[in-house]
Amino acid sequence: MDPMPNVTLFILGLFLFAFATELFGGRLKRSPRPWRDVLFMLFGFGSNVLLAGALIGSAIGWALAHWLPAHAGSLAGTAFWLAFPLIFVAEEFAHYWLHRAAHEWRWLWKVHRTHHSAQHLNVSVVYRYNFFWVFMLPQTWMGAIAVYYGLTAPFLAAVLTTYIVNLGTHSSYRWDLWLREKLPASEPVWKVLERIITLPDTHHAHHAYGSKNAHPNGNYAVTIFLFDVLFGTAKIPNSRQEKFGLPISPRLHWAEELLWPVVKKPLLPKPETAPLTTAPEKPAG
Repeated sequence: MDPMPNVTLFILGLFLFAFATELFGGRLKRSPRPWRDVLFMLFGFGSNVLLAGALIGSAIGWALAHWLPAHAGSLAGTAFWLAFPLIFVAEEFAHYWLHRAAHEWRWLWKVHRTHHSAQHLNVSVVYRYNFFWVFMLPQTWMGAIAVYYGLTAPFLAAVLTTYIVNLGTHSSYRWDLWLREKLPASEPVWKVLERIITLPDTHHAHHAYGSKNAHPNGNYAVTIFLFDVLFGTAKIPNSRQEKFGLPISPRLHWAEELLWPVVKKPLLPKPETAPLTTAPEKPAG
């Protein structure tokens, strides 16, 4: 039995549950542009995940079947306990360097920037993508290779692990701080955990700006925060963030955000600020 449809439905159900929790909890209203956030999410989920993922998977599958037909399913006998960690670590390592490059190379930053323009961090940002970003994601093309070689189950386990952590770190609910406050005796465990696994604390700092606790050009790991620690890009603020997004978020044109470099638009004018008014002085007498 092919496990792919079951895992896909489980991931979809997990996301809908997380999204509904934030929606009915009033969290999405905290965004200055909630409808834009939702529409960007739908675009990312439909166009990027479904369309681009299917195109890349089909193209790589065809290429491997054409050039390496004898290798189809050749690794199916690999033990799960060996294949799963290898695939998981390889994907996370590749994503760390792609993500880091996207913050250091200007042209790649404009493709990735859409994910960072949300002015309120919540689970909808998980699917907030420029159309072309998903074509670069290691999970997309490495997954097609793993499935071709017969490693579907360990690949799906890696995807599911990454997805659960990704949902948890984008959530507007700071469950990590809540647990630390309620269970102070667990603090030594958190001190170790936060240096190994990405938590809301470190990922919220990655999406924030404008304060000493923000760290937009670091904390790149999706799941294995140890990569940030090892490569000198880690910052662990242990605090809530005040501002998310980019200073230019309100001035970005929606078409460029979703379709750059095919669509290029200048920055929109700066929002006008209402002039300060003072109440008239109380007349004497």
